[in-house]
Amino acid sequence: MEALQNPGQQTPSLLRIEQVADRIQRGRSWIWGAVRQGAFPAPRRLSSRCTRWDSRAVDQWIEQQLAEVPK
Repeated sequence: MEALQNPGQQTPSLLRIEQVADRIQRGRSWIWGAVRQGAFPAPRRLSSRCTRWDSRAVDQWIEQQLAEVPK
């Protein structure tokens, strides 16, 4: 049986910091600073040398930023 998918949403994935930076158009230092301040989703540590962001959390943050922009 096939899973139903929303055509407007991407499949969840784990993103490297470079991918997150490209997606939100911010630098690595801004991302880490925002994580420390609690203003950006924290990554998941998969191993001692592997850190990834949940694409759903990043997408949710982007949607929140767009909702706060004055029209």
